[in-house]
Amino acid sequence: MPQNDLYDKLADLFNQIGFGSRKSPELINLLKSLFNEQEAQIALNLSPFAPEPPVKVAERLGKDPDGIAETLDCMADKGLIYASKKGDENWFKTIQLVPGIFELQFMKGEVTDRAIELAKLFDAYAHAGAREQSQQPVPPSDKLPVNFARVIPIEKSVSSDTTVFPYEEIAKYIDAAKDITVSVCYCRHEKRLLDKGCNFPDDVCLQLGSFSRFVEERGFGRRISKEEAHEIIKKSADAGLIHTASNTMDGIDFICNCCTCCCGILRGVSQFNLPVRTVSSNYEVKIDGELCSACGECVTKCQMAAVSLENESPEINLERCIGCGVCVHHCPTGALTLAPRTDFIKPPANFRELVQKQADSRK
Repeated sequence: MPQNDLYDKLADLFNQIGFGSRKSPELINLLKSLFNEQEAQIALNLSPFAPEPPVKVAERLGKDPDGIAETLDCMADKGLIYASKKGDENWFKTIQLVPGIFELQFMKGEVTDRAIELAKLFDAYAHAGAREQSQQPVPPSDKLPVNFARVIPIEKSVSSDTTVFPYEEIAKYIDAAKDITVSVCYCRHEKRLLDKGCNFPDDVCLQLGSFSRFVEERGFGRRISKEEAHEIIKKSADAGLIHTASNTMDGIDFICNCCTCCCGILRGVSQFNLPVRTVSSNYEVKIDGELCSACGECVTKCQMAAVSLENESPEINLERCIGCGVCVHHCPTGALTLAPRTDFIKPPANFRELVQKQADSRK
């Protein structure tokens, strides 16, 4: 297959399985840097839905199973595909470009010429998409895109008289996880490679469940205890970071602690005024005017610029509030709480339902 056709088909694949992946010259350049021709051919012949054994891929390609198994293993080490154990054998599947391949390229925190090259290519691809997105009309509320991630409020920021569902509590997911790893924040590391970094902490991105086992086995992060995971969540909240996680209820495979200056999702909502309900929690900030001292701490800590001081009284712009609870966590007088939004959105039950809702929202 001619090289241009090969990478064009690979771009089509990522557009089909990805969360908002877009076909562009920047995407083609990125894919050519990530995948050599053999790896691109293998990715096109590997299931994007469930892990499968190397022998099946070898049959499709008409190649030696041992050689294909070795190449698949190398691709997993590079963060180009996902691998999981089935007995004593590694099985593999294609993964999305974002989230997926992007994160794995920067989770180790490496500072190399290769890492800088990839950071520039991903940045060019992201900027091309941002330009396209900014030219699109804002969709009506009943046609909002379904995001792969959602905000989860900081613990104890929700009003005490409000029912909090288990899928809106970070601690419940950590306590239920059998395996947890931590890695460098890939978004902040990519920005630092581009000399655009911020001062928020790096080692705060958590992976849970089967994905964490892949992260540990392939050296993308290190295994931690539940106690350390809880400490990382507290450290992140104290730093003013925003908890985000998989947009699913039954189980999540990541917990990120994000900033609007580096996180691709939150930066899009913050800088391009995308609807907050594509990522926000089911809560919004409320103020008790009698308790407020007008200290301005909430204005300083809010990364969404949703809070302002008017005549020594805070004002909330609910069109920018994502219900993260950062301002509540840092309020010294207890004047702020999170209260339920009227437009409650129940997250998809699992990854399969999330993918289906994503596909439906594009129609």
